[in-house]
Amino acid sequence: MVNSPLTAGELRSLLQQRWGASYDVHLIQRQRRIYLQIMWGYLEQQSFPMDEPTYLDRLGVLVETINQMDKAEAVRTWLQTTGDRPRMGKALSLPLS
Repeated sequence: MVNSPLTAGELRSLLQQRWGASYDVHLIQRQRRIYLQIMWGYLEQQSFPMDEPTYLDRLGVLVETINQMDKAEAVRTWLQTTGDRPRMGKALSLPLS
């Protein structure tokens, strides 16, 4: 999978393998920098505001942007190696730019 585009299914699988849940993921721009943020809410949570098709659509849009930035491998590596985990009120952030 090295140098191949990231897919929504692969991103979800990486999240589930790493932390056992389909965490909410966002791209955030702050002062000319773009960050991938793993939020503390997750699809399997009863209070999560999205259903599965909406969640997968969001991931699809997100991975399109990641692939356009040529950051798929950086995201894969980070998700497989980060020592931290999302916690209530604390998102994980990966600088992409």
